[in-house]
Amino acid sequence: MIGSKSTFFAQDSEILKIYRRQVISILEIKDYDTEEINVYLKAFDYFCLNCNEFDGATVVKDLQDLPKLDIDAMLHDYQYLVQNVASTFYTKWYSDWLYAKGQERKGKGQYSSFSRFIGLTIIGLFFVPYASYKRGEISMNQEKEFFNDYNTLMK
Repeated sequence: MIGSKSTFFAQDSEILKIYRRQVISILEIKDYDTEEINVYLKAFDYFCLNCNEFDGATVVKDLQDLPKLDIDAMLHDYQYLVQNVASTFYTKWYSDWLYAKGQERKGKGQYSSFSRFIGLTIIGLFFVPYASYKRGEISMNQEKEFFNDYNTLMK
């Protein structure tokens, strides 16, 4: 997103392996099951291989789970970039809702979680047409993968 940059995934692969284990530990502590954790690890592993694509939490950087990493922002970036959810209002809304619910589930507060959701919804009025033009429409496979992940995390 505009105004955001992160070098978290540009770190040495051995350090990223340690952080990957820490992501698992954090999610286990927050009572995520293996299937739910794997949704986050898919995003983590993607950004390990494509470190320049991760831009981190945009604007607000105060809710990090690890130094310089908000794992919900990471998953949200993955959904926007790989699953192309920002190209339609429908899938973007679900992605942004999942982001807010993930923040809430990790104990980051309802106010900050849902104020971000409202902000993302407003920004979507301009961002969705841009994303659709820039990245094209979401494919059936991307939408199916996203909603499989969504249903896994919202069960």
